Amino acid sequence: MKISEYAKHLLLSESIEDKLLPPSTTWEEEGDLLPLRIEKPIRSKQLQFSDKKSKIPRLEHLNQISARGLTLHHFANHELMAIELFAWALLAFPDVSRSIRMGFLKTIAEEQTHLRMYLERMHSFGIGFGDIPVNYLFWKQTYRMTTVERFSAILSLTFEGANLDYSQIYAQAFLYHGDVETAEIMIRIFEDEVKHVKRGVQILKKSIPTEQTDWEQYRSLIEYPFTPRRAKGYFYFGETRRMSGLSEHFVNGLDSYRDEYTDRINLNGLGQIKIKDRILRKTDLQNPNLYLQML
Repeated sequence: MKISEYAKHLLLSESIEDKLLPPSTTWEEEGDLLPLRIEKPIRSKQLQFSDKKSKIPRLEHLNQISARGLTLHHFANHELMAIELFAWALLAFPDVSRSIRMGFLKTIAEEQTHLRMYLERMHSFGIGFGDIPVNYLFWKQTYRMTTVERFSAILSLTFEGANLDYSQIYAQAFLYHGDVETAEIMIRIFEDEVKHVKRGVQILKKSIPTEQTDWEQYRSLIEYPFTPRRAKGYFYFGETRRMSGLSEHFVNGLDSYRDEYTDRINLNGLGQIKIKDRILRKTDLQNPNLYLQML
């Protein structure tokens, strides 16, 4: 199979099982390819793009089994969109280097693993994929992804970058409610997200003019109303950006960034949960009771 054929398979197959087909370890040679920008993926009826709003449950409600399942449903949709969009990028940017293509394929395989974990866990909570409407937030940005650098700035540094924070936030929240198994999933995903953002950073750095910082280059690749606010959670773990290879200019620039939506964040849904700025790692879950004493 050729890489382009595999990418089309992920985008144009209807079933989740087909979209979870892992990448091959060997590929046939490609001929000369023209950029192909697929407008939207083929999906089953239950997973069609929807403009109906479906709110993610509040953190304080994660003591409820149904709320845990619905939360993971939101995350599963994000993973599905990521799988599809990295496949989209393989077709949209056929002239990128082999190392970039291989990086996209590694990310696809890891996102498929994440999706499998979410599906299995949320099914144990009684929630099926497609039980609630799914948004297409990531797909809405494809018209902005005119170059591989812009693609990486939007998907890797922004959406996956924000998940560096959200995976930590939700790991702490699930652990607070005694759900160690789901917290472990969040930490596994966090570890992979560091790699995903790092791959995006490597693409970004290759295009930085000598007089610019990575933060300035990132800002030049996105445009209002798509702002850096989307690149972080409502709690910001700056150290995770350092782990991903970003400079102090970027870490501090994102930390201090504000726009007109920043002050609209409502933290009432935390309840009694106190999010700590300490990064939760797999080793912390070897003794979750000890970690809970720190929350």
